[in-house]
Amino acid sequence: MSRNEIRIAGAGGQGVVTAGRILAEAAILCGRAATHSQAYGPQARGGASRSDVVIDTEAIGFPLADEVDLLVILNSDAYLRYQPELGERGHLIIDGDCAPEHLSRHLCDSNVTKYPVVEKARLLSGGQLVAGIVALGVVQAFANVVDTEALREAVATGVPARHKELNLKALEAGMQLVGGVRA
Repeated sequence: MSRNEIRIAGAGGQGVVTAGRILAEAAILCGRAATHSQAYGPQARGGASRSDVVIDTEAIGFPLADEVDLLVILNSDAYLRYQPELGERGHLIIDGDCAPEHLSRHLCDSNVTKYPVVEKARLLSGGQLVAGIVALGVVQAFANVVDTEALREAVATGVPARHKELNLKALEAGMQLVGGVRA
C-alpha cells in the first residue's frame, strides 16, 4: 500500500469531521501512519465542512492531502468547492442526490460512483448527523483502506456511548450500499 489521500466533504452537521477522525484512528489501529486535517465554515450546522485523511505504510512527511485519491461528496456546495481538487487518477464517490448530471458531465464515468448516503442516514437517524459514518462504510467497502474490524472499533470508541449502536448500524449500512467489503 502506498500513500492514500481521502477527503470527505459536505456540510456542517453531517459528521464529516468525526468520520475523518475515526478513519485516521482506524488506520493507526492497523499499524499504519495517518494524519487528519479538517476545515469547516463559521456555522456549527450547514456551513462547508471537509475532513482529509492521509494513510501510509511509512512515515508521512507531508501531513496534508495534496492529490486526493478518493473524494466523497455529500452535498452540492462541497461538490462545487472540492471536486476540482480531485487527483488526476482519483475517484469521486458522490451522494446520488447532491450533484445533478450536468455538474459531473465532464468527469469520466468510470471515475464517479453514486450512492444514496444522505438518504440512508436520514432513514437510520431521522437526520444527517450519521451521514459521515455511512460515508465511511461506503469508503471501506469501495476501497478497503483499513481493516474492517479496526474501523468498527474506531467507530465504537469514537462516538458518544449513547450513539454507539446507531453509528455502528450506519457504518454497516454504508458498506451494504456498495455490496459489502471488497476482499
